[in-house]
Amino acid sequence: DNDDYNVDDETVLVTSKSNDSKSSDKRERIRWKYDVLESRVLATIRVVAMARTWLPRLLRIAEAARQSEMRLAARAMRRIKSGGADDFDRDLTAFEVFITIICPSITLLVQHSAFCSLGSDEGQNTKATYGMNGVDEKLQKLIMSPLPAAQSSKCASELAQLAAVVQTVANSAFALRPSEHDYGFGPDRVSKASHYQRAAMETSLDKIVTIMEETVVVIERRKCIYAFDQCNRACSMRASGSGIFDCDSIIACVQQLSEELTRPENCAAEIEKGCELVVKRCCEGLASYVRDRGDSAKLRAVSECASALSESIVHLVREVSDLTTHESPHLEEALVDDVISLENEMFNEFLNSIRQNMSTYTKLGPMTTYDEEDEFIAERQKSEAPFPAYLSASLLAIVRCRAQVERTLGLNTVRKHQAPATYQFLALSTAADSVLYGTCAEISDRMSRMRGSQADQYLTELQFLLNTLNKFLGDDALKEAENCKEKLLSKIGGSQGQGPDGLGDIERLERLGRIYVMCLGD
Repeated sequence: DNDDYNVDDETVLVTSKSNDSKSSDKRERIRWKYDVLESRVLATIRVVAMARTWLPRLLRIAEAARQSEMRLAARAMRRIKSGGADDFDRDLTAFEVFITIICPSITLLVQHSAFCSLGSDEGQNTKATYGMNGVDEKLQKLIMSPLPAAQSSKCASELAQLAAVVQTVANSAFALRPSEHDYGFGPDRVSKASHYQRAAMETSLDKIVTIMEETVVVIERRKCIYAFDQCNRACSMRASGSGIFDCDSIIACVQQLSEELTRPENCAAEIEKGCELVVKRCCEGLASYVRDRGDSAKLRAVSECASALSESIVHLVREVSDLTTHESPHLEEALVDDVISLENEMFNEFLNSIRQNMSTYTKLGPMTTYDEEDEFIAERQKSEAPFPAYLSASLLAIVRCRAQVERTLGLNTVRKHQAPATYQFLALSTAADSVLYGTCAEISDRMSRMRGSQADQYLTELQFLLNTLNKFLGDDALKEAENCKEKLLSKIGGSQGQGPDGLGDIERLERLGRIYVMCLGD
């Protein structure tokens, strides 16, 4: 038994060491990859530091040489005009030295910084400056792949500085070009300046500037893509988890890019696509949040969409236009379409839920029988009758609907594509129509079994509903109610509501249901 125990202990120890070794190897591999990526960033930073330090110094030396060159040329011209010998050395000028010796080195610096910061994937024209021969395949893949977001952000600011230095040096280098009068001394002499092939020399400077500009544009476009990808993940999670349409985070992302980008006009497509992607994912996240939740979640999603449509989308489009220096009408249209599509879906589902729920509150219950032989007893029975339960339930449901919409969307929030109608009015209109339709349907079902007194009672209650809900009712609902009233009037064989008796019944209902009249009469 003791031997078995020792064997088990040894097995556990070996397994533990093996697991620790695997975990350590994994950490080392991750650390190795991170070190390779960081070395590319450091290489870019050092290239920029070298260029920022030495290129201005070399330019100052070249400018001093050019000034000396011009003075010597002027002396030689005066000597020739006075009959002296032409002993000026025209073999090599400051411009030629700068172009033939210094420019190739600048080109290498620019290409190396571009390769370190961008890599060289398929479709990318960046020239590989190292790591191509005799290098492990995994290492080569790391060297040539695009940098992650954090490393790209570091390189972007450095490359922008390098581009500024290169542009300044190129502009100043053009001033080193020799002019025609420096070396042309009469028609019998051939101007040495015509042999400089300055166009070809200047092309090398333009090529350097072009490479640098393209590098900065590419890495800033990647910066935009990375920034919106990060914003997309955060906003999508917030929408699906908390039901929040966080348009402020998208605006903050655009504002952050406006502070960091040096060529935003060249990144307009990436910025606009990024905004469209994040807004679309937010809409999908809100739809996911609402799924398997009740009406309150639907109203919350509608509220978030309404807020975005009224303010946030307009603000976002303005920020993008200011950043990219051009109007983006198609961007606003795309963003608004996505948000309105979700808002329509959520609000229509909420209204459908109202219609379904209201039908359960309009069940009339048993028909009341009044004494038709003794009018006095019948009137007393009517006066002592309680407020009808179905009216109480229906009106209470409408009041609850009003409170729910007002709490979530506010009292005066206008629905964008149904202006000037507010969300509250649209919800109450749907609820009122549904109650009236349901009540008329119930009355129609009982029409064949009604007595005259019962028909008169239902006519009074229907008129009370019309008086209470009148300002919320649509034309179709009013027509339905009028048809139902005509049927009831034909059932009782006369008219209703004329004289103190008919008005008294309605006043009694208004007195009994005054709390509902007060809540819905504002």
